[in-house]
Amino acid sequence: MLKGIEANIRNDGSLDMEPRELTSLEIVVAAPHSGLRLAADQTPRLLRTIETPGVNILGHPRGRMYGSRPGISARWPEVFAAAARAGVAIEIDGDPSRQDIDYDLASAAVSAGCLFALDSDAHGTADLLFAETAVAHARLAGIPEERVVNCWRIDRLLEWSEAARYR
Repeated sequence: MLKGIEANIRNDGSLDMEPRELTSLEIVVAAPHSGLRLAADQTPRLLRTIETPGVNILGHPRGRMYGSRPGISARWPEVFAAAARAGVAIEIDGDPSRQDIDYDLASAAVSAGCLFALDSDAHGTADLLFAETAVAHARLAGIPEERVVNCWRIDRLLEWSEAARYR
């Protein structure tokens, strides 16, 4: 069992947690939950988050909801390049209403050298099947298995997680 959390990314790119709290966790997913309808470019917000010690995964980076909000705008090649340099994985959220990031955007992240985390965004046991949507987007994007943190042996995962604390 790993200790983890999905922390909120504030509008300035900081997290809603103290640095000392981050060090007590093994997996930290940082995701935007506010400012998702702003038209302004939010690249600096995401870059600050990626550079935050302890962040392992950039969760549903666009914050989109299919049919109701397109999500945030950012210079995605710049965001993905920074994530690849920092070793921060990009989440592919399999919830059909999110599909964030989709396979087109995931392809750009693959080209940048990113790691990935695939998940269902389950809010109940029936939602666990949404993981199949994340896997489908990963396959369509051509993500190699060795870049999917969910596929790693636990010792490799924990080594990667620990390294994020000292970024």
